[in-house]
Amino acid sequence: MSNTTLPVARQVRLRTLFPALLVFGACLGTTTAQVRKELGRMWTFEAVPVGWFQEAYDFTPTQQWLDHARLSSLRLGKRNEQAPGGIQWFCSASFVSPHGLIMTNHHCSRDAIAGVQGEADWLKDGFFAGGFEAEVRLPGFLVSQLVATKDVTADVAAQGADAVRAAAEKAEPGLLHQVIALYQGGNYQLYSHRVYDDLRLVCAPHGQSAHFGGDPDNFCYPRWGLDFTFLRAWDGDRPLDSKAHCFTWKTEGAKEGDLVFVTGNPGRTGRLQTVAQCEYLRDHFYPGQLDRLRGLLEQLGEQAKASPAKEKELRPRILGIENQRKAFEGYLDGLQNPRILAIKQKAEADLREAVAKDPQLQQKYGDAWDRVAALQQQKVDATGDRAKLQELTAQEAEQNKRIGEACFAVYGTSIPPDATMSLRISDGIVKGYPMNGTLAPYFTTLYGLFARHHEFGGEHPFDLPQAWLDKEQELDLKTPFNFVATCDIIGGNSGSPMVDKELNVVGLIFDGNIEMLGNNYVFDDAVSRTVSVHPAIIVESLRKVYGAGRLADELERKDPKPADAAGSATR
Repeated sequence: MSNTTLPVARQVRLRTLFPALLVFGACLGTTTAQVRKELGRMWTFEAVPVGWFQEAYDFTPTQQWLDHARLSSLRLGKRNEQAPGGIQWFCSASFVSPHGLIMTNHHCSRDAIAGVQGEADWLKDGFFAGGFEAEVRLPGFLVSQLVATKDVTADVAAQGADAVRAAAEKAEPGLLHQVIALYQGGNYQLYSHRVYDDLRLVCAPHGQSAHFGGDPDNFCYPRWGLDFTFLRAWDGDRPLDSKAHCFTWKTEGAKEGDLVFVTGNPGRTGRLQTVAQCEYLRDHFYPGQLDRLRGLLEQLGEQAKASPAKEKELRPRILGIENQRKAFEGYLDGLQNPRILAIKQKAEADLREAVAKDPQLQQKYGDAWDRVAALQQQKVDATGDRAKLQELTAQEAEQNKRIGEACFAVYGTSIPPDATMSLRISDGIVKGYPMNGTLAPYFTTLYGLFARHHEFGGEHPFDLPQAWLDKEQELDLKTPFNFVATCDIIGGNSGSPMVDKELNVVGLIFDGNIEMLGNNYVFDDAVSRTVSVHPAIIVESLRKVYGAGRLADELERKDPKPADAAGSATR
């Protein structure tokens, strides 16, 4: 029976009575239109809207396609006793060869590289292992692969999330189990992961190549960031056999107008937050946080001037805080944009109207928005009191859950839930956009990289490493560098693969334009874009700048058994 033949609220009641089992194919969505575009396209794999994909793009992925995409995609993290479950998840990644090769961003692996570089400066100079034996183990870092999911909404209501997770751990102790609250607690899923915790550093570019343009170019486009790192998962004394599930490589990438998908782990969005909550963030939270971050950056900048060694020590932290500051500035700009607030207001009004039309829903949830609004003023009044604010935050979480339940009752899985640092698939189109009275091209080239270096006189942060300048005459300057698409991403998607309909890697997500940051609260793809590293520049740099032709061969499947000779090289 098609989901579209029953009212959404009735569908939800049936789903509550008959929850899904540990089968991914059971809940493929049949939505044939995007119900609420402002809520975005961060689809969960247990509720992929294949009907929408068919209607929008004339493409219907099979279950085998979806399984392969899911199992080839990874989440990157590190052990941290202070984090929930003892692991801090922060980026995305993917298997890109049959030999456990993992692709992610340079900025996702900065801490890992800094932790093993010793007296060398691989963050600055780059690294290439040159052979299996020379790959450097990264203690504490790991990736997870989503292998199963189960709807546990009823179980959580009856037993609590901890009990559900504990039962799963007892039944399958070899997996990492998480109970994920979707729709602000309107639905709960048990996600079970296979974990690979023997990761080794294979190759990283110069830090300045990865972060070219520095803070001024961050969250901007056109862009020339070579933001990649390759790691490898090992299984005992040999590289992991990942041939069953890994993406293939397409050096030529995608063309404008092509359908593409991002599979990754968006960290957090606030698309179900109320208008009152957005106004609180705009008027109070973000201004205060930005003042704090700017002051902290000033202090760290002064400390870094003490010596080259101190600058090297503080570099990863400074870069991370600069990124957070600019992200918060983008979120604030988005909330100050009348277009975004108008979209948010209409979405909230539509949901409240739908709730009001159902007496049961109105009785159960109708006053939640007014209660949230009252709590925002109480939070303002309690500024400076981390006990009263905690109490109010707990009360707010209860109301958020009610709003999430109301939203799920009205729309069900026809809308994607807010980001939760769990695996999603997002559809989009490779496409340029209007910018500053002109047009931003859908891709940039090596010509632009060298032009930007020379136009700024080689001054930091627009300075190229000498190794690149030495190779300028040998490089193909027509090589695509970065490109943009309309997929829905946010922080946490860094390191996500971008793939085409044939599940070829056609890009590596590393950023979005500044307009994308407003999508934290409502999704709007008029000018917001993801920014990816093009696979062609990765191969070109490996072969001609980093002396890593063997790694390029592994990516392009030109050498099915990569050389495993010992030795390392840095550039």
